[in-house]
Amino acid sequence: MGMEIERIGHVGILVSNFERSLKFYTEVIGCKVTALRKGPDGSTAGAFLRFDEWHHDFVIGKAPADVDVTKPEGNHRLIQQISFVVKDRDAFLNALAHLHSHGIELVNGPLIHGPEGGQQPDNIIGSGSRSVYFNDPDGNRLEIYTESSKVRNGEEFPSPEIAAALKAYTSR
Repeated sequence: MGMEIERIGHVGILVSNFERSLKFYTEVIGCKVTALRKGPDGSTAGAFLRFDEWHHDFVIGKAPADVDVTKPEGNHRLIQQISFVVKDRDAFLNALAHLHSHGIELVNGPLIHGPEGGQQPDNIIGSGSRSVYFNDPDGNRLEIYTESSKVRNGEEFPSPEIAAALKAYTSR
């Protein structure tokens, strides 16, 4: 038996401009600052950020001077995306309005994943979540989403019955 991991504890990223990123993640994303970490020179070099009662869900750190986080080696990003869950559809719509009020340009969406949203009509594995994608100041891809399907322990997703019904409707 493998490890019994419950959830991702936190994600940490390096940023090119600490102050700009701290402002983005607190004012746009809505993170709360739990603690700031000082670097060897005494300047603020990191922040532990949270959304609820946990000490931190997210960490940002000032990139070392010799690291350009906006230009990873080769032509690829280091992080595919970081997803933030909101409670329900109303919170999702409020998040869209909030992003708009901050002048955030959407990269993709809003959309519904899977055949219910017209996405991937032959692909029944979509979660049904409502999603929107945008970038942080360093170009890291972020996602706000809600209403993702749940998978019960030991069950297939989707169940064979649902898969057959969806296939019947999408193959017309």
